[in-house]
Amino acid sequence: METITLKDDQMFLVSDRTGEIKSGIEGHGLYFEDTRYLSNLELTINGQAPQALNYNADYNIAATFHLSSPYFSQLQALDSSIAQAQTAVAHAVSIIRKRQVQNGLLEELKFTNFHPETLTVEFTLKVSADFADIFEVRGYPRHLEGTASQVEVRDGGKRLQFRSNPVKPEIPVRALQFESSLAPQSYEINEVVSPHNGLVFPQVALHYRLELQTEQAVILNLNASPVQAGNDIAARPLTDSRFAQQVAAAHATFEQWEKDCMVVQSNDFLFNRLMRTSRLDLRSLLQRSGDYMVMTAGLPWYFSFFGRDSLIASIQTLSLDVNIARDTLRALAQYQGKEFNDWRDEEPGKILHELRRGDMTLSGEMPHGPYYGSVDSTLLFIWCYALTLEWTGDREFFKELWPAVEKGLDWAARYGDMDGDGFIEFNRRSERGILHQGWKDSDESMGGSLGPHPAGPIALVEVQGYYYAALTSTARVLRRFGDTSQQALAGTLDTQAARLKEAFNREFWWPEEQFFAQALDGQKKQVRNITSNPGHCLWSGIVDQDKAAPVAARLMQPDLLSGWGIRTMSSADPTYNPMSYHNGSVWPHDNSLIAAGLRRYGFEKETLDLVEQLLAAATTFPDSRLPELYCGFPRVEDGIEEAAPAAYPVSCSPQAWAAGSGPYLLQTLLDLQPDGDNQTVRANPVLPASLENLTLRGLRIGNNRVNLACWRNPQTGEIQALTTRSEETPVDSATTYK
Repeated sequence: METITLKDDQMFLVSDRTGEIKSGIEGHGLYFEDTRYLSNLELTINGQAPQALNYNADYNIAATFHLSSPYFSQLQALDSSIAQAQTAVAHAVSIIRKRQVQNGLLEELKFTNFHPETLTVEFTLKVSADFADIFEVRGYPRHLEGTASQVEVRDGGKRLQFRSNPVKPEIPVRALQFESSLAPQSYEINEVVSPHNGLVFPQVALHYRLELQTEQAVILNLNASPVQAGNDIAARPLTDSRFAQQVAAAHATFEQWEKDCMVVQSNDFLFNRLMRTSRLDLRSLLQRSGDYMVMTAGLPWYFSFFGRDSLIASIQTLSLDVNIARDTLRALAQYQGKEFNDWRDEEPGKILHELRRGDMTLSGEMPHGPYYGSVDSTLLFIWCYALTLEWTGDREFFKELWPAVEKGLDWAARYGDMDGDGFIEFNRRSERGILHQGWKDSDESMGGSLGPHPAGPIALVEVQGYYYAALTSTARVLRRFGDTSQQALAGTLDTQAARLKEAFNREFWWPEEQFFAQALDGQKKQVRNITSNPGHCLWSGIVDQDKAAPVAARLMQPDLLSGWGIRTMSSADPTYNPMSYHNGSVWPHDNSLIAAGLRRYGFEKETLDLVEQLLAAATTFPDSRLPELYCGFPRVEDGIEEAAPAAYPVSCSPQAWAAGSGPYLLQTLLDLQPDGDNQTVRANPVLPASLENLTLRGLRIGNNRVNLACWRNPQTGEIQALTTRSEETPVDSATTYK
């Protein structure tokens, strides 16, 4: 079922395409601090749902839903016969539902009578607040007894206050203030049992009756404001919804974001739309964390601060706006591991996996305050730091974050390498932690001849590449920015990286397949699945030159290459399932990293083939928005070409590293090589057939911006490029986005 997601800072709302927040529908609701405050807001007209005509979502913060009154005689025309009413009143009343999320839900329902006679409109709004933790909504088992919440009805139903009943003393009391500008004729309260935890909560049905003359319009304003101790959100007066002013103010923040970002234009409308959608989605996924605006992972399930997801999205978007990486790195450093904690899978120097603030975390039922069960976040943190410095040349930033990077390197050597063989491994320690702690973190994402759960500690193939990149990139920036002792450390890191590369290409190589194994188990046996993971090793540069060509060729075989991108797992594998999360689906971010790896090793044709498949997939989704993932069914089967990839049912959209894929594919096509110290950038562009010309404006290098134009020579077919200094004023390296 298609959902519409709106978001403002730390709050988001999920509804269907009519704007309904339906009770019992998975994921619907208004969320704040990992808690669903509003679980039901449902409009019926004489017991029937209004009919959807159209909707428009604006910058992911506001939406307009065009609805009409249902058929038959649920609307009765005054002074007319029943027969006339039954035939005349279908689609007689327009309902325009305007909605925005800004410190709560603000909604305007406008009823307009287009029937030639006066009509009586009877409608009901069902409202409830179950205060469910997002882990419960996602399906984590929890069995409780009692009531989840209670409600107080004020002013004849114009004001409702829902209050939670905490099941443990560590959990704060939460409240939802719901207000309407019109008093209902009547109301009733019913009890509903939560499908998530068995708790009972109240549902209030507000019954309204309007008499509308011809062309008369009546507006009902609604406001739902979450309230939590220490995070009070003041309710707004409902006499004037001020939609235009508030939406305009929100637009201004997005327009400023676009001005501060690199802007892309080409001859291809669909490509331009992909790039603009990516920019706006990335802005909508930013969330305030203390003094910083950090990248959250995705809506609705992963609207939280993550290590791996936020860092990969930061790397993908360095050419778009380097401040994403700056703030993400600074915020992650604040949560860097300080102790050994089995419950949280924490170790000194380790970068977090996920930070949550819901009731199940606060009460100690889940270890996510924060949780550290990610084997690669620390390595990506170090690599992202080095890449950020290559774009900025910012010596103060180098000094500011170096202590955290040094702790991360120490974590890798002391604790990441669990058995002293030079590889980075993981083993889950937390009983409620993640079993597989790489990016493919579903329980069934690893298998092969060793079974679905090989004995640990596990060394994942792509993680060794991240470690190699962390070592080599840090060595580069130490030589550029470091003092004498740091210069000496650079040589040590390079030596360590060389040993790692040699051991990796020996121990992970699968000669029969001319490919790399997915992992090594605790006995150093290869976990032999054909997966997309080795493509990341091209990205990181750990693959020996003589092995790069067979790896690239294997990735482009039809059992992996679906026609819409590279699958996570070969279709020839016994555990392949194109509808699974990690065993045959296609992930855009995965493909964007593989494309960068192919380009790194000089495989331009393969890069273009893969990019063209991803661009083709993007055009089939609304607004050219690449989702978190989609199914891995072949594009062409039995000679019949599918018009679009099959959607994965609960894919996050927007999702950070999916939104980052567009900008990163662009960076890969242009082969941008920044030199922030000298404020220059080198490019070696290749273009897919659909792109004849491409212009980048405001590409940030150091404290300045440059413009880059490239085009295909119509006579020779060669790609030509021109770089110029932007006319805009130099950029303040400390710019942040509010």
